[in-house]
Amino acid sequence: MTKRDGFYGISLLLLPISAFLASTEWILGRNSIFLALGILVIQFVSNRGNYRTLSTKRWLYVALAVGAVALSQCWWVMKYEDKEVSQLLANVNYTVTYPLLFSFSILILVTSVIPRDIIYRFRFILLMAICLAFGVKVIQGGYIYFSEKSVRANIGGIATTAAYLMTLQGLLCLYAINKIATHYKRYLITLVSVLTFAIIVMTGTRSAMVIFPIILIIMAINNLTVKDYRKVLPALIVLFTLPFLISHQIRERFVEVYYDLSQDSINNSTSIGSRFSMWQSGFYTAAHHPFGQSAESRLNEVTQYINLHERGNKEALRNIPYHLHNELLEIASLQGVLPVALMLIFYLMTITAFRKKGKNDLAIYTFTLPLFYFGVGDVLMIYPKAIVCVLSILCLYSVLSKIDNEV
Repeated sequence: MTKRDGFYGISLLLLPISAFLASTEWILGRNSIFLALGILVIQFVSNRGNYRTLSTKRWLYVALAVGAVALSQCWWVMKYEDKEVSQLLANVNYTVTYPLLFSFSILILVTSVIPRDIIYRFRFILLMAICLAFGVKVIQGGYIYFSEKSVRANIGGIATTAAYLMTLQGLLCLYAINKIATHYKRYLITLVSVLTFAIIVMTGTRSAMVIFPIILIIMAINNLTVKDYRKVLPALIVLFTLPFLISHQIRERFVEVYYDLSQDSINNSTSIGSRFSMWQSGFYTAAHHPFGQSAESRLNEVTQYINLHERGNKEALRNIPYHLHNELLEIASLQGVLPVALMLIFYLMTITAFRKKGKNDLAIYTFTLPLFYFGVGDVLMIYPKAIVCVLSILCLYSVLSKIDNEV
């Protein structure tokens, strides 16, 4: 093994650290990603042959899409940022997130040109690193849940964001196990599925509890034979029904959905009702500011709208200084129409990158689908920790997706 191969190997092993641990060990996760970026950029520049390894332009387009999202955030910061109004999340976080997005646009590019033979050589070590990082994250999540008095596991500070990231991280681990031939694959897949769902249940996040089983079923349909279904189906039934039978808290969380919807005309100051109010105010203010506005201007406008048209929804008013609980509406209401198109292009480019010979790779269902789904009811691209985790995961998918085509 040459020094060049060794440096590639180090960079590959740094990616799981950022993908799984940045939300709880921020400095470690951030530094790991910048170290990997430095190594891969040097490798890219020093090996001119890398330019020819871009057999397709799919990952280049993904990198450009991320760079464009970063540019739109940077434009907003230069035009609208107001440091004196620091209680508004966009004024604080966008100054951190756009440099991260720029860095990841480069990292996605240089990761996509890592030679396939090197990825194949390090595939088992990479799988071990992913599984180890996943295990550490599960232990951290369990410890936080059982050591704190909160009924929801606030892993990394926010229970809902923790659930979204845990879903993406668990699905990445399952994808890696599925891609890399190894002994006891089914047992590992079962173990990772159970542990992932257990942490999601601890966070009490309903959207993650719904989407994770659905994606597992999609993975099963793509990989299992009829005989396999007979073995897996009972395990899946037990996995996804047991928490609802033994956990009063989980049952209550889903019963709340019914009451929130049925009582919306009387009391809209609920988890779901507040989202409806924020979405309505987001549509309103985005329509009146197609080229963006400051965070303070948006706050004043959506506050006025909610007071006038949403019966002064208290829960919505409490949340709007942070964001509007929808990725696209958050962008549209602050940055304008064009940046929304850029975010949609990013989603589309990931789908394009994961298509092979006209067929959809599982990564479309384990990465793009949940990422878009979570973006319907919440916001991830305003949180630095979430950006590092999500885009590190995307870089790992770029690497793992090549294993079918090893040389």
